[in-house]
Amino acid sequence: MIKNFLLLFISLGIFSCAKNQTEILTPETAALVCENKSTQYPNTIQADNQKLSVESLNINQYVAHQNFIVKFKPSFTKGLAPTGNPISEYRVKGLTMKPLNRNAFIFSVKNSAEEKKIIIQKLISDNDVDYIEPDYKITMDQDVHPTEPYSLADANISQSLEQWSLNKVRASEAWTVTEGSKDIVVAVLDSGIDYTHNDLKNNIWINPSESINGIDDDHNGYIDDMYGWNFPAQNSNPISTINSNHGTHVAGIIGGTGNSIFGLAPNVKLMALKFIGENGTGSTSDAIRGIDYAIDKKVFAINNSWGSTGNSVALSEAIARAEKAGILFVVAAGNGNNGIGFNIDEKKWYPASYNNSNIISVTATNTTDLLAPFSNFGKYLVDVAAPGLSILSTVSNQGYERMSGTSMATPVVTGIAVLIKAANPALTYTEIIRLLENSVDRFESMIDKIASGGRVNAFSAVRQAREMRISSGKLQNDCNSFNNN
Repeated sequence: MIKNFLLLFISLGIFSCAKNQTEILTPETAALVCENKSTQYPNTIQADNQKLSVESLNINQYVAHQNFIVKFKPSFTKGLAPTGNPISEYRVKGLTMKPLNRNAFIFSVKNSAEEKKIIIQKLISDNDVDYIEPDYKITMDQDVHPTEPYSLADANISQSLEQWSLNKVRASEAWTVTEGSKDIVVAVLDSGIDYTHNDLKNNIWINPSESINGIDDDHNGYIDDMYGWNFPAQNSNPISTINSNHGTHVAGIIGGTGNSIFGLAPNVKLMALKFIGENGTGSTSDAIRGIDYAIDKKVFAINNSWGSTGNSVALSEAIARAEKAGILFVVAAGNGNNGIGFNIDEKKWYPASYNNSNIISVTATNTTDLLAPFSNFGKYLVDVAAPGLSILSTVSNQGYERMSGTSMATPVVTGIAVLIKAANPALTYTEIIRLLENSVDRFESMIDKIASGGRVNAFSAVRQAREMRISSGKLQNDCNSFNNN
C-alpha cells in the first residue's frame, strides 16, 4: 500500500522545494529537492559568494596580512614560466608566486604598510587580475570548554552512557539498517588523523593508486600520499599529534570502529587531509589545496570542523568545484565569541555563510536538546543541530577525550550522511541534505534559531532513505528540473 501511494505521489510531481518546510519527511510523504540553496534566503539575508569589487575593498584592512591569494585571468597565465626553483615558483609582476591552482597564486609581502598598500592597489587595478584577497587564517571550531582526558580502564559507567550522543540520535537503531560502507570515502579536512589508533586504523583510506617508492604514481602532484597529505609540512604524513588532536577526535566521531568507542558510521573510509598546524590554525590556501585533493580522489563528503570570519572568494570557488563534483560539504556553524554563540545570518562565519548547494551547516546541542550556549545559530544559514557537548572520541597516542564545540557536532552529521548514502547509494548530496533536515527531531527552542528547527535523528533518516530506495529507485531521475552535477 505504502509503495503504491509513493509511486502515485511521485508521479503527480508533488515535490517540496522550500528549505523551511514544516512537514516531516516520511516514507509516506517522501519529498525531493529541486532548488539551489541560493534561492532560500530572503533578500535581506543573502549568503555570500560574490566577488568583491575594487571600489568595495578596504586596502587598510589588507595591510594586517602578509600572505595573499591572487587570481589572474586565464589568458594571462598561459605564458608563465617557472623561476627554476625546485619548488614551483613564478615571477609575476615583480613578485614571487607559488601556484594554488590553474589561475590562482600565493605570494607574500613583508614590506611596510605603505609599500604593501601600493603593491596591492597596483594588482587590484591591473586588467590581468581577476581578484586579490588575504590568505585568511582559519581556526578550529572546538574547545570552548577544556578537554577532558578519559581512561577506559577507569570507567565505571556503561559505554552507551559515556557516548550519550549515539543514544540521542538513535544510532544503534540506525545500525540495524546499515553501519555504513567501506566504499564510501570521507575526507577529514582538519589537523590530521592518527591513522595508527586502534579505533581508526581499520577505517583509514589508503590510496589505491600510490605506493611508497618516492614516485608520484597517480600523477596528482603528491609523492607517496598513501593516507592523504600534510599541507603545512608539504609531506605525505598527515598524522595528528598530542598538540593537534582535533582531527583525530573528529575522525573518531565519524568512523570509530568500536574497539573502545563507536563512530556514527563504523564502516567507512577516512581520508586524512591535514591543513591545521600544531598551533591550531591553518591557511585558506591549504584548505583549498585539501578540497581540490579530495575532489581529485572523488570522495563522498568532506568534513569541515573549522571556520573564519574572512570572506574568501577563492575558498568559495573551491567549494563550488566540490559542488560540481557532487561532493557533500559538511561545515561547523562556529562557536561564537567568548563562549557565546551569535547569529551568522547577521554576522557571517565562513564557510557556513556561503550559499553553495552542497553545504550543510551544523550547530551543537547539549544532553537536554538545547542549543549549547557557545553555538552559533541562524534561521537561514544554519541547517541542523547535533550533539556537541562533552563528546567522547579518539585522540592521538591511543587516547580518548571528551571535547565540546560545533566541531564535534559536525562529524555527527557527516557520519549520519554516510549511513544515508549506504542505505540508498542513488541519493545525491542535495537529497541527502534535504533528508537530514526533514528527519530531525524538532524542538520549540530551535524553531527560530536554525532552518530545520531540530536535532538530527540517524534512525529516522536512514529508515527513510532505505524506504525511498525500495519504493522509488533512483530518486534524482524524478527531479528533471534540477541538475545536481
